[in-house]
Amino acid sequence: MSEDREPSGEFDEAAYTDMGFSAAEGRAWWKWRIPPHRAAAWRAARLTDPLAAAQWETAKVTPGTVAGWRAAGITAAEAISWHEFGLDLATTTRYRALGYTPEQAYELCQGRQPRTVGSSEGGSHDVFLSMMAFNASEAQRETERFIKRASGATGVTMYTYLHAEWVDDEAIAWVGCNIDAATARTWKDLGLRPAEAARFIQRGMSPMAVAREWWQAGIPFDEAASWIGAGLTPQEAVEQRERGVTVEQAETLRILRHGADPGA
Repeated sequence: MSEDREPSGEFDEAAYTDMGFSAAEGRAWWKWRIPPHRAAAWRAARLTDPLAAAQWETAKVTPGTVAGWRAAGITAAEAISWHEFGLDLATTTRYRALGYTPEQAYELCQGRQPRTVGSSEGGSHDVFLSMMAFNASEAQRETERFIKRASGATGVTMYTYLHAEWVDDEAIAWVGCNIDAATARTWKDLGLRPAEAARFIQRGMSPMAVAREWWQAGIPFDEAASWIGAGLTPQEAVEQRERGVTVEQAETLRILRHGADPGA
């Protein structure tokens, strides 16, 4: 197998053992479609976990550049978030040192003042509390809990959930990203989580625009959310699929980034 060729077809044990890997180690690297020479390069960079290497590669970090990210104290999951906004290591290091998130750094790079996710308008939830006369019914108690917990949303956004009578824990996750109820349901139909949708909104993209972009790239509708959650662009997802990486593996990367909680 040549140095640049991606693994394909059946597992070639000799190609990995020739590079000093055991058969089991080689199969683990092959599972993530990382060829022998690149696996050896990751090993030389003091990274022996193929899954961790796959995370770094998702962020377009190579064995030759990973030391810089590690020296800056940035994890693979963090690197993916910065990569999603097109920010390189130098930009990441500069804005991260100033306490900015990837989303805020992106706004600054676009010449805009960063918005603070979770900021509220002048105690709007207190206005709701004073306006509503609560009784002892379970529905009212749930609504009261929602209002108390949704302190990060504007009053207008909070009202859309109250009007839709959507006040459960899932609604809390969406309103926490200041996304109105109708829009949240559309993003949900795409299989996205609140934080994932918020990143697209910040870039000025609608659910339809996102769906169109992934459809035009040839990614099946029911796979798009997993690739998005893993931090890949449509073209990167296409490249991964061509290498043989599965949507199940993409979902694994997604869970490693955000956890199993669908509200993350």
